[in-house]
Amino acid sequence: MKILAVVVAAYTPLMLLIHLSTGRILKDWNQRPDSWISRWFPPLRALRVEGIFWLLVLAAWSLWRPLAWKIVLVVFAAIHLAIWAADEFGGRARGLSAFNVGPKMERIIVTFDLVESAVLATVGVVAVMYLMHAA
Repeated sequence: MKILAVVVAAYTPLMLLIHLSTGRILKDWNQRPDSWISRWFPPLRALRVEGIFWLLVLAAWSLWRPLAWKIVLVVFAAIHLAIWAADEFGGRARGLSAFNVGPKMERIIVTFDLVESAVLATVGVVAVMYLMHAA
């Protein structure tokens, strides 16, 4: 469990950076297809990064003590894994992306990601606290 806690704790800052930058990332993906973020971190890669994180969170199941917290994590994981699967299997085949959206949906995504940032920060703190107590 220590290895999973280390990986989750190390992965969390990257996830926070992505989620706190969502507005800028979406703008560049949709308005500047030639930008570095569009080339090096396209939407499908972002979904893969997020999906892998949530799989790791689920794999570290015993770190998350209260049942209510486990439910929150399962809901966030399910949302991200479903979007990843839809984009991986459906969107890519048709040349579509879950992030090629209009301004209203963009605001919804940014708001969701800000809420998710609080969950991510808590996940990181719990993983670090586990490591401090396990040492």
